[in-house]
Parts: sequence; structure tokens; C-alpha cells
Amino acid sequence: MKNKTDFRSEPIKKMLAFGESTTWGYSVSDISKCWVNRLASVLQEFQTQEIEVINQGIGSNVLTPLCPAYEISAKPCAMERLDGDVLAYRPDLLILAYGLNDSRGGTPVEVFRAEYQKIIDKIRDVYNPLIVVVNVFRMHEYMYKNCMTDGWKESDYDVTELFNLALKQFCDKNELILADVYSSQEGVDWFTDEDHAHPNDLGHMIIANKVFEAIARNASFVANNMPKETLILDFMEKYGNGPQLPSIHEPTSDAVFQEVVMKFQEEKKRKNKQKE
Repeated sequence: MKNKTDFRSEPIKKMLAFGESTTWGYSVSDISKCWVNRLASVLQEFQTQEIEVINQGIGSNVLTPLCPAYEISAKPCAMERLDGDVLAYRPDLLILAYGLNDSRGGTPVEVFRAEYQKIIDKIRDVYNPLIVVVNVFRMHEYMYKNCMTDGWKESDYDVTELFNLALKQFCDKNELILADVYSSQEGVDWFTDEDHAHPNDLGHMIIANKVFEAIARNASFVANNMPKETLILDFMEKYGNGPQLPSIHEPTSDAVFQEVVMKFQEEKKRKNKQKE
């Protein structure tokens, strides 16, 4: 497999998340545990530069006014608030997280994809941030048909998979980073709050990890803090060759591993002589 394309090597200064209730943080015990904030924290840890975080999630929000549930949704929709809530801030990293409300609100997948394309085109007409698309969040099957509000019952697992397939193709076409959070949530009830719809603290952690993985696999800025030389010798000096004590065994000596260490030591000496 060929090496991944590096979408961004420069550190992120401003991150903006644009989405629905799960993006805003439903149902965490504390807002710091929302996946957006957890993601920002781990990104900062690895790039070693502070990131300004803007969370533009709105509960019951939809992507487009063409959604049949638009009238009962929280307005304005993503299409209508793009200028003021996204483009006005010019984030380096833009995370888009729409699909669940549009799918259960009855938006045809072809309309959803076409409207999403308009949003991407409008963003790129203004500037070119690193864009990550989060696919449809997992919701327990109970909520697909038992939502208390009429108008939000038009989806199921098959529709969700169709939307996620469309989002994958959409990201491939537009060279966007796809964070497949659904695959990490799928089938795991204990990631979901008792409301059957929103992730709990653990669920938000899983989402944050998945989005971080997607970014780290596609943008090298995350590795800017990684050492340029191996730490294997430092590790050996501090911790030996294992196992962790207490143990019924004496510390072991792995001949093959020791040979590798010796080669690293020789290479390090050679490099030091070249520097002199």
C-alpha cells in the first residue's frame, strides 16, 4: 500500500466543529467530556500548540432547508448559518458532522449529498481549510420509530448505512478526511445514553478517538512533537527489557533484542562522529 497523502503539516490554530446535538455535547456529564473538547485536547498534546476551539453544534439542527423535518428543526440550518457560524471564523480545521437528523427527518440521500456539495463548494470558494467529515452517529433502533416528536421517524439502520456510503463516496470525490465514527459505535449499547439517541461520556470518548485517528492518519501536523531520533536506548536504560516487576521470573535478556540495541548504539556513535 502506498503512503498516505499528507493533507496538512502546519499546526492547527483554530478548530471549529459544525453539527447537531451530539456535536454540541448531548448527553455528557460535563461539557469538557464532549467529543469536540476531548479531540482538541489530544490534538494539542501532540502538536504542542494551543488550539482555539469553537463549537457550533445545535440540537435538532439539519443540513438543509430541503429536509422534510426542517419546520420542526432548530433553525437556521447548516446551509443558512454557514456564513456567520463557519466562514466568519476561518478555522484551520473544520469538522462537519451532519446526517443523523437529515436522515431521520426524511431527506432523500441524493438531496443530502447535493446540498452537502454546495456547502463544500462555498467553503472552498472562500478558503481551503483542513476539512473532516464525521459520518452519521449511531442511534439505538428504539429511537428510529419511537421518537416522541413526529417527523423524526424516517430512518433506520439501512437508511443510516446508505447515508454513510454516500458520505464515503462524497469524501473520496472531494478529497476530504472521513471519520467513520459509526463503525466504532455500531452495535454497542453501552456507548449510548438512556435516551437511546445520544452518546454518554464513554461514547463521546470513542467518537473523539475515531476523529483523532482519522486526522492523525491523514495530516502530519499531529506528529510535529515526535522525536526525530529513536528513543529505544533511553527506554532500555530506564526500563530494561521487561517484564514489569513484581514477577515470578527474573528479568530476561533477549539476545535478538540486545543485538538490535547494539546496532542502534553503533549507529548513534557513527552519527555523533559525523557531527564532530
